[in-house]
Amino acid sequence: MKQKIMPTQNWIRVADGIYRRSSGTLYERPIINHRPTWRSLGTKNLKLAREELRKRRIKGEASYIPTPTVVTTGQVIRCYEQDGYSDRHREKRTGRTLTKEKKNCETLLKFWQHISVDAVTLAACDRYHEWRKKNIMKGYAGNRTVDMELTTLSNAFLWACRKELVRSNPMSVYRPRYCSDKTIRHCREFMPNDADELHRIAELMFASLRSDTLGWQLLIEAATGLRTVEALKLRTDAQPYQPGWITPDGKSLYVWRAKNQQAVNPFVLIHEGLAAILKAHKRWKDERFPDSPWYFPSYKNPDNCVDNCALCHSLRQKRETLGRKITSHGLRAFYVTNRRSHGIPDVQIAWEIGHTSGGQTLAAVYGGAPPHWLAGDGPKMAWLPADKPAWEKRWPTDSSKISLPTEPEPKSKPRAIAARH
Repeated sequence: MKQKIMPTQNWIRVADGIYRRSSGTLYERPIINHRPTWRSLGTKNLKLAREELRKRRIKGEASYIPTPTVVTTGQVIRCYEQDGYSDRHREKRTGRTLTKEKKNCETLLKFWQHISVDAVTLAACDRYHEWRKKNIMKGYAGNRTVDMELTTLSNAFLWACRKELVRSNPMSVYRPRYCSDKTIRHCREFMPNDADELHRIAELMFASLRSDTLGWQLLIEAATGLRTVEALKLRTDAQPYQPGWITPDGKSLYVWRAKNQQAVNPFVLIHEGLAAILKAHKRWKDERFPDSPWYFPSYKNPDNCVDNCALCHSLRQKRETLGRKITSHGLRAFYVTNRRSHGIPDVQIAWEIGHTSGGQTLAAVYGGAPPHWLAGDGPKMAWLPADKPAWEKRWPTDSSKISLPTEPEPKSKPRAIAARH
């Protein structure tokens, strides 16, 4: 038999799984505690060494015959949970993303808890889809929900690969998409049609001291294209290069960009419409919340800004009055559509709202733009309404004409009846 010299110094392979050291003693190459090592076969005779190795294999002591271990998908998800839902950069997730990952993992465990990793196939994903649709909220198809939950499952498998719990991510091979492009509705379907409708909505919010802050948030988001989480970072006491700071020439507003887009473009152009809104907003805030550092103070506690979901909740409440659905992200679509109507190319608009895709994301999220708009023959939408802006109709006014937030009356507690002796 031709001897094969192993890379390890002084070790020579003399048979399958058997190695001889310079001293002449024969060894096997087991893996103990997940690490390869050397273990003596107790002889220098090759025949006796083969018999000893065969006996160890029969008893299951030869480590090159691995003990089968079944890893379940539930273990993968639990590992992801215990390590804090780490992202691809091994950073802990925070905020809304963390909340969604936690909720998705709770749902995934109800189905995938006892399913082995080897059984994660396209058919298994289809069964999960059917099971999930039976438990989805009434009135929703559930396809988009299932896609987001399977994204969380893929994230869990990627983390399990890093923790050496599994060797590969089966979701990278068996990853279906259940939400069809035909059912996707672009957010521009839920935007105000023009400045007149935008200010009518703001006027409804200015009618109550509970929601007048949200009216200004609505107007500023529509005039800047900022996301809600970005707009709520704005402060009136901002120092240079802090969110809310206006450059000395009055032409740029410094902002914070979400989704790691801060380095793309940290400034917003202060056009004539935004300039008018900011000027009126300053007068309103000096009267209503002079001591608050936030652009959008909470009416309950002016030391804090309004909640992330406050504007969405208010728009949802006014849906019946408005006659259709308007969303916070629709205000971002309003900004994009307005800029397009003036012949601004998508590449420039993408940079203005913090995208680096060169306009591809705009077409996918906000829909396409008519070619004649890009040629300068667009409708040139206005930032301000043809009539008076919303704040001139509602603010400043006599505060007695503005409805105050009503607090629920405390329920009277029943009087204790003294025990009779």
